[in-house]
Amino acid sequence: MRLAILCSGQAGQCRTMLDPVLAAPDCAELREVASSVIGRDVVAWWRGLDEAAIFSNMNAQLAIALYQLAAWQRLAACLPQPPVVVAGYSLGEVLAWHVAGALDMAETLRLVRTRARLMDACLDVSTPRGGCMALLRGRATPAMRQARAAALARHGVAIAIHRHGGDQVLAAPGPCLDALIADPAMASADLKRLPVEVPSHTAWLAGAVAPFAEALAACQPRMPRFPVIAGIDGTLQRHGTDSLTSLPRQIAEPVRWDWCLETLGAMRADLAIELGPGNDLARQLEQAIPDATARAMGEFARPEDVADWLARRA
Repeated sequence: MRLAILCSGQAGQCRTMLDPVLAAPDCAELREVASSVIGRDVVAWWRGLDEAAIFSNMNAQLAIALYQLAAWQRLAACLPQPPVVVAGYSLGEVLAWHVAGALDMAETLRLVRTRARLMDACLDVSTPRGGCMALLRGRATPAMRQARAAALARHGVAIAIHRHGGDQVLAAPGPCLDALIADPAMASADLKRLPVEVPSHTAWLAGAVAPFAEALAACQPRMPRFPVIAGIDGTLQRHGTDSLTSLPRQIAEPVRWDWCLETLGAMRADLAIELGPGNDLARQLEQAIPDATARAMGEFARPEDVADWLARRA
C-alpha cells in the first residue's frame, strides 16, 4: 500500500460541515487552539455566520482549515502506516505542510488567516465580491480553444488551476468574469461559477506574496515526515524550507494540479484519502491514475471505518 493524503481547497463548504468538530470531545484541543488564534470562541464564531458568510474568503478558508485539521487528527491516529506523500489543492497546500508535520495546529491556523487577509487586501474595496472563479469543463476543438483563449485575454481573465483532462479553473474579479461569460466565444462552454470571493492563483493577488512569505518564514517550517507536492510545478518537496518559496508563489501563480497528479502516479500511489470537505480530488485521482483507489473522509461514518478499509487493501 502506498497511501497519499489529499488536502482540499475552497468551494466545498456547507452550513453543517463543522458541527461534528465543534461538538466532539476528541476535538477539544483544536477548538481551544482555534479560539486562541481567532480571539473569540470558535463555536460562537461559526454559529454566528449566516449562509452567505460561510463563503466569504476569511471565513471559508478558516472553516476548511478547521475541518481538515480535525480530519487529519482522526485519520492519523488510525493509519496502519504513514503516507508516502501529501498534496494540497490551493488552500489545501497550506494544510498539506501541517499533515507532513512541518507546521503545528496554531501555526497553520494563523497562516490561513494571514493568507486570507492578505488576499482580501489585494482587491479594491469597491470590487464586487463573490464569483471570482469559475470551472471550465470539457474538451474543445483547436478553433474553440483559440477563440476562448482570445476571450480570456480580452476580458483579463486568467487560468488559475490546470486540472485533469484539460479542465481549468478561471479567475478574475467578478466584473471581468461576468464579461467573459457573456462573450459569444464562450456560448457553448461548460462554465460553472464557483463561490470563491478572490481570484486566487493569479497576478491580481501578487501583493500578497511577499508579506505571506515573511509570515511563513517566521514559523520556521520543520522537516516534513514525508514529501509534500508543490502545487506550482508538481515537484516533491522534502525540506521545510521548500515551503518558503512554493507556498507564497502559489497565491499569485497558477496551480498545476494536473502535474501534481502526474507526480502521484510516478510515485505509484495506489490509495488516497481526501480530507475534504467533498471528494473532488479523490475523483480526479481515480480518473488520472489507472488502478488507483481514492476516497474522501466524508464517505466514512467513523475513522475506524477508514482503518478497516485501508487494512483490507494493505
